[in-house]
Amino acid sequence: MRHIEIRHLDRERARHVWEVSDYCRKAGIHRAEEKRLIKILGRYASAHELQMNVIRPNNRSR
Repeated sequence: MRHIEIRHLDRERARHVWEVSDYCRKAGIHRAEEKRLIKILGRYASAHELQMNVIRPNNRSR
């Protein structure tokens, strides 16, 4: 792990990082899918990483 001086952080490039379990609970994602995401991404991930890796069931009917 690297030490980072807070004064030197660039706010323009900062990203919000979610705890995967919190994101899944708020998004209504099933527990099995949550476990899969934790296995792939770890405990923390950006919102973009989570959105790109969630497999949603196909609920369309014609």
